Amino acid sequence: CSGGPDSMALFCLLLGLKEQYRWKLSVIHFNHQLRTRGGKKDEAFVRRMSKKARIRFYSGTGNVLQKAKQNKASIEEWARKMRYDFFIRTARTQKISKIVFAHTQDDQAETVLMRILQGTGLRGLSGIREKNNMGRVSFIRPLLIFTKSELLAFLKEQNIPFCHDRSNRSMRFLRNRIRLKLIPMLAREYNPRLVEALSRIPAIACEETQLFSDLELTAWREVFKRQQKKRIEFKRSAFLKYPSPLQFRVLERALKKLDPRSGLSFEAWQRIRRELHRSLYRCSLPRDIDFAVSSKKIMVYKKYA
Repeated sequence: CSGGPDSMALFCLLLGLKEQYRWKLSVIHFNHQLRTRGGKKDEAFVRRMSKKARIRFYSGTGNVLQKAKQNKASIEEWARKMRYDFFIRTARTQKISKIVFAHTQDDQAETVLMRILQGTGLRGLSGIREKNNMGRVSFIRPLLIFTKSELLAFLKEQNIPFCHDRSNRSMRFLRNRIRLKLIPMLAREYNPRLVEALSRIPAIACEETQLFSDLELTAWREVFKRQQKKRIEFKRSAFLKYPSPLQFRVLERALKKLDPRSGLSFEAWQRIRRELHRSLYRCSLPRDIDFAVSSKKIMVYKKYA
């Protein structure tokens, strides 16, 4: 719960259903330290609301800007990483099985459009999932069917207070530029129901992604040869029988097994794909992983394992 309108709407909705479903609720809040005063005020507000509701409050903090600079990554990327890391740690230590987020239909539309602009594939078009698991913790997003305006109307009708985060108006963040400039322009000029249209795409993409996932598992079982520490080997002849989209997914699956932070970019895959016919080939990928082809094997391995 950030204290903003979406999370406060969720806070009050869950609180209203707490007795009926016998839920044991807690509130979790993360301060990104991106605002000198606002972050502390938001935390104090959420803490106060939790105390009033007589439910436990967990808070964490981290210097997102510093971490983003150190790792030469975007502030948005590190804000999300640090926030989720804290959520998962807290869930494990407190034996919490479910974390509920207040993502809306507007958030879904922004995510889909942002990924299209970045050149995503089918999995990227799946957008924000209603439910996904990380280990023993389930992430649930029950408000994806509601728009931001509907939640604001609910807050006004119920006279529920919430915080205003000025950073949501900052144009230095890509998501904010999409929300405040691009989506209004596209809705005005091309489709007044743009948010609804974009938020439909994940429902279509998810079904097709599940089909590909089933095919990927079948392909993996057929082409897999062995795994030794940080080295995975495939049977080359079996691998080459599969169409390119499944070859890509099998390789990316292997990379994730070697390092969960790794992945196969479209550009890297196109480079590898052109060389698969060669009897010998090797190239380097991010996260100190090498890809290699020999006469009978295809391998991915950690160089410094």
